[in-house]
Amino acid sequence: MKRLIIISVVLFFGIIYSPKSYSQNDPMFTHYMWNEMFINPAYAGSRDAVSFFGLSRQQWVGIDGAPITQSMSINGPFFEKKAGLGLSILHENIGVTNETSCMGSFAYHIKTDKKGKLAFGLSAGVVTMREELTNVITQKPDDIHFQANTPLLVMPNVSYGMYYYTAKFYVGLSIPRILSNTVTAGSWNVKNKFNFSQMHYNLISGYVFDLSRGIKLKPTIFCRSAYASPIEVSASINAFLKDCIWVGMSYRTGDAVSMLLAVQFTPNLRLGYSYDYTTSKLRKFNSGTHEISIGFDYPLGKLKTASPRLF
Repeated sequence: MKRLIIISVVLFFGIIYSPKSYSQNDPMFTHYMWNEMFINPAYAGSRDAVSFFGLSRQQWVGIDGAPITQSMSINGPFFEKKAGLGLSILHENIGVTNETSCMGSFAYHIKTDKKGKLAFGLSAGVVTMREELTNVITQKPDDIHFQANTPLLVMPNVSYGMYYYTAKFYVGLSIPRILSNTVTAGSWNVKNKFNFSQMHYNLISGYVFDLSRGIKLKPTIFCRSAYASPIEVSASINAFLKDCIWVGMSYRTGDAVSMLLAVQFTPNLRLGYSYDYTTSKLRKFNSGTHEISIGFDYPLGKLKTASPRLF
């Protein structure tokens, strides 16, 4: 029997058969510095192009039922770059749990000075979840608890963010899920309400240093916090060489050390790969985490990209 699938199922039943509960946790990405649409809706329209980003992450290779995540986003400016629209889709499998989210984003950008803009963003959409219990291998084939999957749960949610950026610096603060979704066991009724104690908060920032004509250095930091939980921090540093190669490393508290490599084939096309070495106790049971991503910018109108955007 697959150990992690059993753990996932046990945890799930332990949650849903409490009086009322459902908890959503946003996945963590090593390529978070390029995947900002999933972090902050105010990022939509901050580039002078229609931007596409796709990512696939296979976590803790070697552990059955470990998280497998795919994400895709597209965003672009409109209304003379005073506003932005975006769409983000994410699908994740953890054990027998299948979760998909689809969020549409709107952001409004205000020019604050000659160098920077301040954006306010809001996104809204739905999250669907189903437990595929029939996939569990049991010792008793007629176990009634695993003869049917749970209903498909559809839960709305909203996120909000602020984002300040210049050509070399950015900082953003966001609340990825404002609504608390709770499920009543048995009837599977979903209730949605504001619950500040269950909200998560994201803070992300980065800066680009010009070390020489052909070398740029980009340190970034990403902090996530929730009520009564320790702050999770990801810190990374990436070097951009000759406008062509990205090389970097990052550290995520209590989780992993990562190495990142990306190739900027053109100013508008980037392909990246990262490997995470697990630093927690789980390192004994897995061979690491792999993540690949692709980013593409389509310039609008007469805009031409002479050099790649660094965030």
